[in-house]
Formats: sequence, C-alpha cells, structure tokens
Amino acid sequence: GLARMRSMLSALKRSDPHISLGRRHLHGDIMVYDKGHVVFRTAPKVPSRKYLIFVGGLTDGLMATNYVAPLAKAVNKREWTFLQPLISSSYTGYGSQSLALDCQELSELVRIIRKEQADATIVLMGHSTGCQDAVTYCRRYHQQQMLGAESRINGVILQAPVSDRESMAMKPEEKTKKWLKLATSMIKEGKAEDLMPQESYFIPITAYRYHSLAGKNTDDDLFSSDFTMDELKGKLGCVDVAALVLYSGEDEYVPDYVNRRALVDRMSAATGTSQSLGVLIECADHAASSPEATEKVVDLVSRFLDGYFCDGNPNLVSHQLDQ
Repeated sequence: GLARMRSMLSALKRSDPHISLGRRHLHGDIMVYDKGHVVFRTAPKVPSRKYLIFVGGLTDGLMATNYVAPLAKAVNKREWTFLQPLISSSYTGYGSQSLALDCQELSELVRIIRKEQADATIVLMGHSTGCQDAVTYCRRYHQQQMLGAESRINGVILQAPVSDRESMAMKPEEKTKKWLKLATSMIKEGKAEDLMPQESYFIPITAYRYHSLAGKNTDDDLFSSDFTMDELKGKLGCVDVAALVLYSGEDEYVPDYVNRRALVDRMSAATGTSQSLGVLIECADHAASSPEATEKVVDLVSRFLDGYFCDGNPNLVSHQLDQ
C-alpha cells in the first residue's frame, strides 16, 4: 500500500533516472502559463531562441508518442527548446472543447515566448488531431489576424493528419450515422454544448464536438480524402509558413481505399506556401510507434528544422526529405 509506494519513490530518488525510468523519459521543467495551464519544457544546454511546440491528438497528453522523447533530445542538440503544453482538450478533455479554444490557449503560450523574445522562431507540430490545431491556428492568427504579430508562428509540422470523419466511418456505419443525426438535431435545437448519450462515445462528448469529428465540412474536417483540390485549398491554404506533412503508410485510422501517397501530395500542394513538403512514411502506423518509424520521424523533422530555420531564418532551399 502506501508504505510500499513510499519505498519505491525513495528507491527512485537514490537510483540513476536513466536506468530506472526506461527509454521513454525526458528531463525538464514544468511552467505555468495562462490561468493555470502548464507546459513541460525540455531545453538545450545553451540559451535558445527557437521553439518546437508539440500538440498531440485525441486522448493524448505528455509523451504522446514513442518519438516524443528522442525528438526532444534531437532538437535540443540543435539548440531548439521542446515544449509540450497541456491544454483543456488534453487527455479526455476534448469531448467538451473545440479547436478554437485549443488555439486560444496555444496562442497564449506563443505570446509569452514573443513577449520575452520577439524574434523567436516558433514551429507548431501536431500529431493526429493536433494537426487540426496547427492548421486552425494558422487560419485564426495568420489568415484572419485575430491577434497581432505576437501570435504568429514560423512553421508547421503535421504528423498523421487523418480524417476523423473517415476514421469514425470505419466503425459500425449505422451507429455513427445514428449519433451524427442526433448531434445535428441537438445543434439545431440550440443544444450544441449539451452532452450526447453515454453510449454514443467512449468519453463524455458534446453534440458540437461529436458533429465536428463525424460530420462533413465541420471545424475538424480538414484532411478527408474525398475533398476536391479546391476544397483542400480552402481548408489548408491558410498555412502560409514553411510546412512539413508526414503521412503514415500503415495508418490504422485511414480506410484502405485511400491513396495515401496521392493524398499527402495533395495536402502539401494545398497549403498556401511554396515551402511545403509532403512525405509518406511507408513503415509507420498512426503514431509512428515502431523503432524504424520513430527514427524516420525524428530524422525528417530534424532535417526540416535544419533546412528551413538555420540560424533562426527561413532557408528557401527545398530539401527532398523523402530521398
């Protein structure tokens, strides 16, 4: 019981953390920002003016994927600070939240950095639904200019930008249609923020968020394979900074009928920047969890940061990262 737990904690304090905590560990510090939100910071040994902010997907929080720890260490060696914010939608909080709120909370972190270092280089990296956050961030604070220059970022990385709509359709189709119909009806009745029935989803979720994840042309529906090129440009054209799109060749949340290579090429071309690169990682599942896929993500992100943000300035030379 409690005595055993105290004994274990005492043993951990006496031991070498590199041995006791296994491969998936990071040393860093936790900072509070914006009304109690926290961010876990892994910083390089020298003062840094470059920041990689990582946002996971649905149900994710700290250390969301196998590649997070090695990626943080790799970018630290390149004098980048690695940041993992916990926002209101982290873990199971997303059921009652929205992309707009995610971006508002992320913008506070960006603004705090820029308040201290106005010329800082800031890249926002999303995994899975975190990719929706990254794109929506560009729409709100670049395209629509909801805030000033202090909220702007310098780059975007999308790892596993998949369609929640198409993923949810892989489940028993009639059930998804049933609950989507109910969510749509609730929204029309002014009950968008009311919770759906418990059996509709595995966590508490509002009608708005269920509809956003499962419906077409909603806030969350940014990466679906059935969009025309013009529709994709309407979704992703707000990304006006250097961008890296990493799509997984063996993503278990992508239907078999989707041509993954063609889709990642279309996504990359649909962004509003000439500095956009799309790469298909053939060996990767959704979270790039195998050692081979993890190594590939770390390598591609590191080379992207080296190629486009050398010395803090965008490098216009296009690197063929998939070679």
